[in-house]
Amino acid sequence: MRRFFFEHTATYGGGDVITLPASESRHISRVLRLSVGDAVELLDGQGAVYSAVLTEVGTSVVAKVISLSHPGEDSLQLIVGQGLLKGKKMDTVVQKCTELGVNRFIPFASSRCQGKLDDLREGKKHDRFHRIVEAACKQCMRPDLMALDRAADYAAVVEEFSSLPVESSLKLLFWEEEQTRTLHDIEVKDNLERVVILLGPEGGLTGEEAVLAEQAGFISVSLGSRILRAETATLAAVSVVQYMTGNM
Repeated sequence: MRRFFFEHTATYGGGDVITLPASESRHISRVLRLSVGDAVELLDGQGAVYSAVLTEVGTSVVAKVISLSHPGEDSLQLIVGQGLLKGKKMDTVVQKCTELGVNRFIPFASSRCQGKLDDLREGKKHDRFHRIVEAACKQCMRPDLMALDRAADYAAVVEEFSSLPVESSLKLLFWEEEQTRTLHDIEVKDNLERVVILLGPEGGLTGEEAVLAEQAGFISVSLGSRILRAETATLAAVSVVQYMTGNM
């Protein structure tokens, strides 16, 4: 069944009507050419799924709610900090992290990044990433949107997570120059509530940047001896962490 997002302003019940945003309305009426009476599912981006029927199809599309459900989501929060990548590599990483169940995605600029932090901060690419998140959620039937931060400085991202409680959090730095520690050496606690992982850009993170993260409580780990593209490393790291924590 077709799924569409709308802006969450309230919780709706059976018989209530929801007006879809302009972008979704155009897609329904001009691209999909759905009609009054067609059944759809509406997502509020916060985990609720509304079964609904279209009652108006035109410049604005309106749907009447039939029922509401809250599909279960993973209780453990996975946060990914990603160094800016060139071109469409970031598009791929944003899309696949959404599919893999990442809860929050933070692009950051570090010393070896070739992407431009100002380009992301000014909004155009952030809006593009948001559209990619929405499309990926529809494709993989994910009811909640992956939170997408605006691009930040690496040091600021590290500082944000420096005071997380050790008892319920795990912070990992995937660093290509780590020689001894891998994920096999990491203990996953039963009461874990949050995992934060950091991954660098194509040029990697410098030794000084790795030390900064370690001083903030991040554990440096390797993905092994294979040379991976930056985007491949991120997807491998996310997949393995989700498996380790029982979410895959």
